[in-house]
Amino acid sequence: MFHFVYRQLRHDAGRTMLTITAMAAVIAVILILEGFNEGLLAQLRNTVISRNADLIVTQSGVSNMTATRSVLPQFTRQDVEAVEGVAAAYPITGIPMIYQRGQQRTPISLLVYDSGGGANRLLTGIQPDKARDIVIDESLADKYSLTVGQPFVLSDFEFRISGISTGTAAFFTPFGFIRYDDLIDFYFESDIAADITTFPMLSFLLVQLDNNADRQLVAGRIEDAVPEADVFTSEALAAQDEALGSALMGPVFRFMINVAYVIGILVTGIITFSAVNARRRDFGVLKALGFSQSFLSRSVIVESFLLVLIAIPVGVLFARLIAAVFESVMPLYLILASEPIPVIRTAVASLIFAVLGSMTPVRIIRRLDPSAVFRS
Repeated sequence: MFHFVYRQLRHDAGRTMLTITAMAAVIAVILILEGFNEGLLAQLRNTVISRNADLIVTQSGVSNMTATRSVLPQFTRQDVEAVEGVAAAYPITGIPMIYQRGQQRTPISLLVYDSGGGANRLLTGIQPDKARDIVIDESLADKYSLTVGQPFVLSDFEFRISGISTGTAAFFTPFGFIRYDDLIDFYFESDIAADITTFPMLSFLLVQLDNNADRQLVAGRIEDAVPEADVFTSEALAAQDEALGSALMGPVFRFMINVAYVIGILVTGIITFSAVNARRRDFGVLKALGFSQSFLSRSVIVESFLLVLIAIPVGVLFARLIAAVFESVMPLYLILASEPIPVIRTAVASLIFAVLGSMTPVRIIRRLDPSAVFRS
């Protein structure tokens, strides 16, 4: 049977290549949508993990870093550093802002840090080391054609771009990084608010532990010493942020992915139906020569199955190329188009498409009358 199917595919190589391309395109669309979802969750997870902390202290009741406001008492740092097992606690403050240039506006998240918690990957430039230095995400730099050394005016307060970072965006929002030395000046000299008490001075503490200190034990000690705070491991807080992103955006992406799956079934069915319908006379001749209906039906299913098997790696390649182009144009977004679990899930679904899409053409073969074919 496989030799028969191979000869059928080779007989019309142009149609075979066109069929593989169409199926691969459907697979690529599914993987791009899956990749958007995976990329969103990865950005949320990396925002926490890349702060490089053993423990993270938040306001009591706050279990997210990216999309939740957290305000800690200003003396929390010295209370935490006094806990046994804590080597250091680095403050960090998150401030939601709007960057405006001309008629364009972009929401950004300004992260204020002391000596830990800044951008961990720079494309160009250096970390802030002078007054009013700022590091901005590459998506902001690309969108507004900004380079190192240029001014970056935020709420009428002028920073100077010292570096451009990569991988520093989450929830469709790029980050900017400044030092605490500039925070008071920014609050007093900018036009963000008349009363700076409405803005936090301390949002989170990034805790580094002594060597061999037990994280869970130290976390309990910190919560006992600072009742106004909750303590998480980086992995636990990252999982909370990932869960938040999944809860907010997961239903939207899942709906679009399910629609793509339905389109995949329809496309596979239409392609297989067209291929069989175009070879009705050939199948009629084969039936007249004694080929059984079951043999011909199985050959159609196997042919569709093999086409999808070939289309899967081609679709993965298409998806990776599209993702690379998209990210180069819009670096704010991360598309993980070749993550193992989504690829396996899409591959299995595509093979199921092949079987389901072959059902209607199989019925055509079963109803085909060889004598009618010869009369025509």
